[in-house]
Amino acid sequence: MIKLTDLILEARNRPKAVIMAGGAGSGKSYLLNQLDLGGLIEFNPDKYVEDPDHPYYGKLGPASTQVNKDVNQAVEDKTSFVWDTTASGVQFNKTFDKLRQAGYDLYMVMVYTHPMISYISNFSRKRNIPAPAVFSTWRNVYQQIADYNKKLGGNMSIFINDRGGEYKEEVQAFDIAAKSGIQGIKDYLEKYNEKHGIGGSSFFKPVEMSQQEEEEFNRAASDVDWDKDNRSEDKAIKNAFLKAYQKNGVGPGDDKLRDAVKKYRDSKAKRDKDHGDVLENIAEMLFSPTFQELLEHSTPAEIDSAVQNFLA
Repeated sequence: MIKLTDLILEARNRPKAVIMAGGAGSGKSYLLNQLDLGGLIEFNPDKYVEDPDHPYYGKLGPASTQVNKDVNQAVEDKTSFVWDTTASGVQFNKTFDKLRQAGYDLYMVMVYTHPMISYISNFSRKRNIPAPAVFSTWRNVYQQIADYNKKLGGNMSIFINDRGGEYKEEVQAFDIAAKSGIQGIKDYLEKYNEKHGIGGSSFFKPVEMSQQEEEEFNRAASDVDWDKDNRSEDKAIKNAFLKAYQKNGVGPGDDKLRDAVKKYRDSKAKRDKDHGDVLENIAEMLFSPTFQELLEHSTPAEIDSAVQNFLA
């Protein structure tokens, strides 16, 4: 007996795409494993990031870019597929619009979870992105729920993943902290991080230097003040040194090393401000009755039935 999904793969006149959307750590893979979509090709950056034999192993940025290229190629080939994505950012929106313009039938399964659950889930994984990226992705995708539903003509289901109430206390603590504003959230997360030993992203790559380069750098930067315990600031000044040293055999000079530190700190100040704005926006969303009304939950069985009807 020929499977429905096999027939879909052969169809080119009206290809279909199922978009699994949701923030980092929301549980998209958990839900996807409960849907009968085995015959459709799946696009997911994890297949590159988790493959030790691939050049993009452990490199989320390049892997995500490659998946976007893969999806665009599938659009050119009129291939039906499943796309596991955060559904946030300019790159996604461009490809999403391209799918619609190419005549694809689209169905979005949005996996929603509380921002604190996303945060915990992210840092519970071997691969984890930076904390600001967790929250910005959460905000960017879920604030578009109404827009996506409209563009898709209602071809959308939402699964609310509360992890079975496992993190009920943490969710309540985050909400209480959020009522005190941005600083309340930051203070709560700082205490949580200290208690659970949460540091930076696993995707962070320190600067690699030879012994000679390390010795030359220490001499060149001896009169420059920078925070050696801040791994990102330390990386910024070392990169500035290596850029000149590998070209000329000498460092760029104290002034340019200080400029590199200042540039990093100015950039960090802006990122911190943006992160605060995101946290403030998240608190507003959590306490907005209008936003909460958008979160109409469907069970995995209900979503599977809706997707199967969509593919029929």
